[in-house]
Amino acid sequence: MKILKKRRLSEIVADEIKEYIKKENLKEGDRLPSISTLIERLGIGRSSLREALQLLESQGFLEILNGKGTYVKNSKPFHIQTSFDIENERQFLLEALEVRTALEGKAVELAAKKATTADIEKMERHLKDYVQCIERNEREKANVADSLFHQTIYDVAHNDLLKSIIDSVWDTFHEFWNEPFGIEDIFDKSYPYHEEMLQAIKEEDSERAVAAFMKIMDFVRRAIEGI
Repeated sequence: MKILKKRRLSEIVADEIKEYIKKENLKEGDRLPSISTLIERLGIGRSSLREALQLLESQGFLEILNGKGTYVKNSKPFHIQTSFDIENERQFLLEALEVRTALEGKAVELAAKKATTADIEKMERHLKDYVQCIERNEREKANVADSLFHQTIYDVAHNDLLKSIIDSVWDTFHEFWNEPFGIEDIFDKSYPYHEEMLQAIKEEDSERAVAAFMKIMDFVRRAIEGI
């Protein structure tokens, strides 16, 4: 029997925005309509739209520039089409974890060699936001902050093909990673390893950064297997 996933309003809105981008044939660098226009067209509240836009930003679809607008960021020239009939969520997540480990592990290695001070500060900001959102019980915002942290690593790796492949997989798996089995806090205790990984990236120690990343993946794997 299939596991039915309850979808958040922001995820539904995000899909509608992606459909709009596709229908209007918007390309990288094109600007989306104003916030007020999107609210009116979609018939939703400002907070739901903001969360949807942040979600799309975390997935690499959009770039939000304060005071300037929201722009299409990635037209995904190397996009991989993937489709899954999820009959066994645990097996699906474990297989997804293997793919993520291979791809993101390389991104972490490259990030440790290429990250600038500004890149480090951006990652630190996303981790701080994650902790604050958890403390305020703002789960969806915490998920976005975590996604933005990892998205920054992909950006810092400066390998367009690798990032495009990661983005295409991340988009497909996103809703299953946020709350697998309906458990919101299943991966929260992996946070210290994120700090360890960031510190290693800051010190340009790629070997230690990858080792910390593998601790995160091992924690996730054990959490999934333990349910």
